[in-house]
Order: sequence, then C-alpha cells, then structure tokens
Amino acid sequence: MPLVIGSRGSRLAMIQAGMVKEMLAREGYEAVIKKIVTEGDVNKDIHSLIFRGRVGTFVSEINQRLINGSIDIAVHSLKDVPTYIPDDLSFSAFLPRDSPLDVLVSKDDIKFEDLPTGAFVGTSSIRRRAQVLAKRDDLTVKPLRGNIDTRLKRLEKGDYDAIILAEAGLNRFKITKKYQQLKDDIFLPPANQGTIVAMARKNSADERILRRINDEKTEKESQIERIMMKILGVGCSVPIGILSCLNGDIANIEVNFIPDDYSDHIYQSINLNVNTDDFFDKLKDFTMDFKEKIDMKGSL
Repeated sequence: MPLVIGSRGSRLAMIQAGMVKEMLAREGYEAVIKKIVTEGDVNKDIHSLIFRGRVGTFVSEINQRLINGSIDIAVHSLKDVPTYIPDDLSFSAFLPRDSPLDVLVSKDDIKFEDLPTGAFVGTSSIRRRAQVLAKRDDLTVKPLRGNIDTRLKRLEKGDYDAIILAEAGLNRFKITKKYQQLKDDIFLPPANQGTIVAMARKNSADERILRRINDEKTEKESQIERIMMKILGVGCSVPIGILSCLNGDIANIEVNFIPDDYSDHIYQSINLNVNTDDFFDKLKDFTMDFKEKIDMKGSL
C-alpha cells in the first residue's frame, strides 16, 4: 500500500507535497497525494481572522486527517504551523531549507530604495507592511492577496509599482523574474519561512520512514526559531522577524520587532554554539531580553 500524503490543493502546496513524494521514492517508498480543503482555502476573509489571532487555518484539517488515520503524512509550509501541535503528532522530516528571505519584485526592476515617493507596494502581510513603512514611510502599502501568479499579474497590470514575495515561492515555481533580496535589520523574514515539514503520528512506522529524508541543519534552525516564537507568545498578527542560520556548530540568530508607529524598531542578534550544555538557557535568556524590550513599549 502506498503512503498517503495529505496536502492543500494550491499549486505551491502540491509542488511541496510532490517534493516529499519524490524524496520518499528515492528511499524506495511509494506515495500518493490527497488534496484536502482547509479553512484558509475557503474563507475569503482569512486575513482578518489571522489578524485577530486565529492560528492553524491552513493546517488544522490536514492534521486532523492525520490523527484519525485517513492520511499517513501531512506536508506543510512550516511557517503556517502553529507553535503548539497535537501531542500525538511529530515533525518527522524537515526538508532542506530554501531561501528564507523576502524579495521585492517591481514593474521596472526598480530597487526598494529607488521607488518614487507614494509608490504602491503590494502585500497583505502585517509584518511586511510594518517593515516597508519602518524603512520608508513615504511609500503606500496596498493589500495584495492571491497565489504567486495572481500577484505577479496584478503587478504587470500596473495595479502596483512593486510587490513583496517569499523568494522560496518563486524558486519552487521556477520563476526567473528579476527581483531584489530584502535582508537587513528591518527586513527579517518570519520564523520558518522557506521550510517544508512532513508530519506523522508519533512512534509510527511512517515517522521512522520520514526520518530518512530529514535535513538536520534545517531541523535545528527551525526548532530554534519555533522555541523563540513560543517564548515570545506571538503569532503572525505581530510584526516580528526571526532568522536562525546555522554554520557548523554556530547559530547566527536575529530577531526584530516593528512598533505600531513604525519607528524605533527593536533588533537583536547573537551567535550561539548549539552543542554546548547551556545553549537552550542562553537562547531563552536572549529571547526573554528581547521580549522585555517589547513589553517596555507596551506592544505585547
């Protein structure tokens, strides 16, 4: 019997599920993909629900199918998975991380710093909106929803002067359009962007199979970012960027927060050895110090 992989039916989700299927095939395991409709797929007001703190809108139905045994594996974009997952499920395989960064795609290949005053920048992300305005409050941020193809078509149509997308999505769609990577102390990605995770039931044969395709570097980076999110106690309705990059034993960890008035952003970074006994204590202290600075602004 082939393994049954549960996935959203969007083009990007199916590409990601297909990546897991191909990796399993190289290990000698046959799999089929089952499309599952989630709340995030059918609710046209999903962005306002997320803003109000609703979590798991793109993953809950799939995880429930995994729990009840109607699928064997669930594949998600890790950034969509809530900080807390059901106790009987596990992150069984982290695929090698694609770029975690955001990029700016503009109609005439204009860089962010060269966009004219009042230019329309498209994004519906609270974090991206805050980062754009913290960097340049002379720009106008307009909501932009839909899949990558839809967003690019609206840019080409002239509805926007530039749009912000995840580089990983462009890579997975094999889109070769020119763009500008956004990365500095303001433009930090959300935790786990660029990472695909495959989940299974704990202590199952499927979990053991998935461990064969796990990327340990990505797993460590992802878990660092998720630990920080758990300590901070925030979701995607708060404009926080978190990025952990592992080089050998050393994790370079960056985090930032943009306040409501888009000024005086808070940024911290640290290098930690992941193989020392006090690593998690140091990570917790670093994150708690950052949280206290946000609390002082009355923003959490």
